[in-house]
Amino acid sequence: MIPIIISTLVLGWIGIVLFVILAVTFPKLAKNNEFGFIHILMAFMYAMWLPIPITLYEILHTDSLKMGMIFGTVYLSMMIMTMSLQTGHIVHSEKVSQPQAISNHLMATLSGPFELMANILKSIWVIFLAVAFWKQQYVMMANLMGIIGILIIYFVLLLIKESLLKPNKILNRIAGNPYFFNIEVFFLFVSLLIFLTFI
Repeated sequence: MIPIIISTLVLGWIGIVLFVILAVTFPKLAKNNEFGFIHILMAFMYAMWLPIPITLYEILHTDSLKMGMIFGTVYLSMMIMTMSLQTGHIVHSEKVSQPQAISNHLMATLSGPFELMANILKSIWVIFLAVAFWKQQYVMMANLMGIIGILIIYFVLLLIKESLLKPNKILNRIAGNPYFFNIEVFFLFVSLLIFLTFI
């Protein structure tokens, strides 16, 4: 079990380092229009976190988390897939000077509702984690996961808005914020890795 935890920690913290590198270098990369490189680094970042759902299940070992682990693994797999596909699209569009309308259409297909669905799956996994932590009497982690899990409401509303041709006035007031999404992901995985580090 210890080798699994160590491997998960090494890969997990590499993912955190990649996130920090992206955060620091983003202005420079964005200025140079290197959005393809940004997305492929994010794909690697999510790949580094793939063992975390399985390792947490092995440590907490509750029946409910076995199902939650599936949601967490699928979420990370979806994010790796969409970031990789977006990388190919962005780089190709820049090289062939693809019309902006076509480029926007493909980006909406590769991100938008797909990423929101992934975030909903992540929230379901986090709720299962909250229950598992509570059962194992890790109260602080249970509370943290519970707070993050509540965001499922936000993601569901955004997904409904993105799926409707004519969303109502209430849904129109709800806006997605990429910076908020990234901060939430960073906080979630840092919390989980700190738990695995000091357990």
